[in-house]
Amino acid sequence: MLLNDVKDKKEYRGLSDAFVSRVIKPYTLQYNEYNEKEKKKLIKDARARLRELYGAFLVPGYERRKKYLAIMTKWNDIEKCERILSLHVSSQERLRYYSKLYSKLQSKIHYKTILDLGCGMNVFSRPWMGHVQYYGIDVNKDDVDFCNAYLEKFHLTGGVRWGDLLSFDTFVKTDVCFLFKVLEGLEALERGSTEKLLKKITSPYIVASFATRSIGGGKVISARRLKWFEQLVPGAEKFNLGTEVYYIIKRSS
Repeated sequence: MLLNDVKDKKEYRGLSDAFVSRVIKPYTLQYNEYNEKEKKKLIKDARARLRELYGAFLVPGYERRKKYLAIMTKWNDIEKCERILSLHVSSQERLRYYSKLYSKLQSKIHYKTILDLGCGMNVFSRPWMGHVQYYGIDVNKDDVDFCNAYLEKFHLTGGVRWGDLLSFDTFVKTDVCFLFKVLEGLEALERGSTEKLLKKITSPYIVASFATRSIGGGKVISARRLKWFEQLVPGAEKFNLGTEVYYIIKRSS
């Protein structure tokens, strides 16, 4: 089965079937999967795309996160949480300003419940979030199980679900929904997906972010590319912090 062939690599085995199928689909139009030579090219190209969308965010030694969780003795152990966050590129880049980020958001939005879509390891920024009820969704089952192991170990309320964001019909209503650096990847898979996703979110506030530099903080990315999003959310408050630009979107009641 083509899906299993593409996923038959350690870093992709835990990815949602729906997500991987979405990635594979355009390549099935480009290649004949029943021709062995073309099938190999299809698998290679699909895996390269998966690396862009998921694998490129994993830092070498990613498995060490389990060791750090095992020796954590309290939920807000900043040192261990920082070590875990440093193993994922997105959260690693936020490490220097997580405190500033949540202080800024708390000054604008009063929230006790959070929905974090495409959450990655962001649950481990809870020492800066404070006492909140946290719900997340991520595409990798291993990451989801790991995040839930942290929540369960310290009896924290909430939970993280596994799945492809574009396959969900509804989401739990919370005070705020985070969409940190996920929307451009979704748009690359399915144009117009952001608009559809925003309509499904029932939280009164959404905070979306986009990278201002390429992975690892290298090349500056033009802000002009986000005109499509700004037209979608007119009136959103915008601010820059670290290597991200954030939009605070207040939904009409």
